[in-house]
Amino acid sequence: MKQTVRQRLLAAAALSLALAAGPALADPLAAIDPVLAMGTGDAALESLLEQRCEDVERIDVATPRFPLAAESEAHLICDGLDLDSGGHLDRAVFILGDGALVHVNATGGAEALAQAGEAQNFRDFTVWPAAGVLIDTARDTVWVLNPDGLHSNLFMWRHPALDGAALPEAEALSFAVPQEIRLGETIEVLAPEIEAACAFTRTFDDEPGLPTGNTTQTQIDCFGYEIAGFDRKIEFVFADGQLALAWILTGVGDEARLRQLLTGHYGEPAAAIPPGLEFFPGERIALRTDKPEILIASDAVVSAFLGR
Repeated sequence: MKQTVRQRLLAAAALSLALAAGPALADPLAAIDPVLAMGTGDAALESLLEQRCEDVERIDVATPRFPLAAESEAHLICDGLDLDSGGHLDRAVFILGDGALVHVNATGGAEALAQAGEAQNFRDFTVWPAAGVLIDTARDTVWVLNPDGLHSNLFMWRHPALDGAALPEAEALSFAVPQEIRLGETIEVLAPEIEAACAFTRTFDDEPGLPTGNTTQTQIDCFGYEIAGFDRKIEFVFADGQLALAWILTGVGDEARLRQLLTGHYGEPAAAIPPGLEFFPGERIALRTDKPEILIASDAVVSAFLGR
């Protein structure tokens, strides 16, 4: 029974952006140009870009903040990249996390990265989920994301270098539960607050899947909410019209930083029981370790989840 409860609760986390459900990403754009392949090592990528770009600037970040960088973070800004396919990008930024390429954001020629096959549409984006490619035609901007970047919804972040701006100075990280996460509050009260606080939202009804016996379930996805130094996605799950839990989607590089922040605020977490969740004192907030997320849940949900 405990395993069933766990499966039903964690099913809420799967209610994410549909584009994240594509097949695992290997070398997403190797057919267009090998320089765009996710996972390329630091030295190899820098060597390629120095040969191919009109100009390359490297920025090494002393204190990593990018959600896909745990120990080291570097940004390679390439001006004038001619692609093997014959396309051209005016400016492209390649982000290295822990010594490997994890993210590409480019402008000026974004359509050169359009993929063969049927695309999906999500708001202003044309999306090829299997390749991890999103193009915003109106802004002539393209994102190339690996599966971790898709989960983290990193298409919400446009690199400041694309607009000639510098990376913001690193500030001391902090964490606070968003004021819109008020467990037990009604959807009628929270929905307008969530919409005002987020870059945009998506609301849908879902089959009841929580272990609390609720008969209706509604989710509000909030995109672009700043938490711990970066814009995040929050999934608000309402059971019978009241907020039952929220998932804050994070990145694979965030775990140690977030554990430190949460420990400083709440105290040392308990052992991961059930596996995959470290509950902090008070048992309403947990760091998910099998998938990068933070859970904030009501007493009823937590009690059912822990089999009490």
